[in-house]
Amino acid sequence: MKFAVIFSRFASFVIDYILYGLIYYFLLKLGVAGFVLANLIFFAYRVLSSTFFDGTIGMRLLRLKIYNNSFKNIIKREIFRIASAFYYIGYLYAFLDKEGRCFHDIASGTYVGYEKRELEKGRGIILIYVLFFIAFLKYSSSFLLNEVGLIGLKKIASSDVYYQSFEGDNLLSLSSDELYLKTLGRKYTAVVDIAGQKVILRISNKLSYSEIYRLNFNGNRLIGEFLYRINLPLQYISSVNFRGRQELLGVSPKGDIVLIDEKGKVVAKNRLTNFDVFMLKCGDLDGDSFDEAVLLDRNGNVEVFKYDDGIKLIYSGKVGEDIIPQCFCIDKGIYLVTKANDRNLVYHYTFEGGRFKFQFKKDLKKNGINNIFKYNDGFLVSSIYRNNMTLRIGRIQKLEFYDKNLKRIYNFGNRRARLYAFYVRNVEDVGDGSLEIVLKAVGSSDVYGQGYIVEIYKPTKLGLFINRILTMME
Repeated sequence: MKFAVIFSRFASFVIDYILYGLIYYFLLKLGVAGFVLANLIFFAYRVLSSTFFDGTIGMRLLRLKIYNNSFKNIIKREIFRIASAFYYIGYLYAFLDKEGRCFHDIASGTYVGYEKRELEKGRGIILIYVLFFIAFLKYSSSFLLNEVGLIGLKKIASSDVYYQSFEGDNLLSLSSDELYLKTLGRKYTAVVDIAGQKVILRISNKLSYSEIYRLNFNGNRLIGEFLYRINLPLQYISSVNFRGRQELLGVSPKGDIVLIDEKGKVVAKNRLTNFDVFMLKCGDLDGDSFDEAVLLDRNGNVEVFKYDDGIKLIYSGKVGEDIIPQCFCIDKGIYLVTKANDRNLVYHYTFEGGRFKFQFKKDLKKNGINNIFKYNDGFLVSSIYRNNMTLRIGRIQKLEFYDKNLKRIYNFGNRRARLYAFYVRNVEDVGDGSLEIVLKAVGSSDVYGQGYIVEIYKPTKLGLFINRILTMME
């Protein structure tokens, strides 16, 4: 009888959560507020139905009833469900309990079954209270970090929605997943020097040319100002210090790599040779105080360019052993993230004498990383998952900070399998010394990823302290 009740309770739980899914579906456009409201409605539904009708719809369909169901007991029961949900320990305990009760049944003095029975006083009530406290800290910290997100980052400005064009790339015939993979490493913003000031540039890629806009601050809004036009459709751009100042470096679909000064003049140009680039980054690779440009393809091949009265190719080939590359960043060498089953590996190589020299390989113990950025004394790691963008479900986005030992310090967002209509934020660029993070945002309903918003955040000391505590409790 006990096991029949347990399995019936599980079936009723599934039925009730189908109802929850319907409630949440109609509220998903509200984002986090919709998630909170759906849970409050579901909480009220469980409390009222259990109090006045002896059970939820799922329970009554399976002829189950809740006994000792006073309003006070039911409120307590639903609150202590948190303890049962902690790694499902409280639910699994039903198989050990003589009466088949879960932790929230014992804590509230209720009983679920086909008929009323005399019950022994629940044992281990103190342990249940302790588990409830631990579970509450874990779930509340997880909610703040993952559902609210970006704890410790203060938004100081954002743009209107922009749209990227694929007209000149022959990509319009690809599926959404193919297009996503093909365009994952692209950037549309860069920080450069103009008239002695650091400014944010945004490109608008057209069929045969690119328009360059300066993003100006107008209060908390970013307003675009047209600067100039380049007669190349630039796919990948980056800030680069080739000549003692930050300038714009770009790569076109035809394989042209160009250096553009602050007036929009192409001051240097070269050609890539049979190289299908999917990521471009610039930084001081060899420690000479000037940047190199590093281009990576999906087979693990790299090309390295340096400025010497023009853009010169100084290396072409593999960085190290044969791997499946995901992304990389530059910091006194190159940190290369590679795919490895259910996790990612990080390789570090220095660049000495025109060759890459291996330093170490570390296990990052997570997967799905699609971008990594050097930031202060560690790395910002960004991940976007595409489990099912048609239904808008799956692990959509993560943004985390790791120290040099690859230990996670801050969690800026780890969206769970929700039906959110939120914006997926992906790091685009980090301004040197300004502590400003430029993030790209793509609407979850935009499966082709053509729409985006440029957002700028600054870390706050108090916010980062809170984030650090919540990350440890999560």
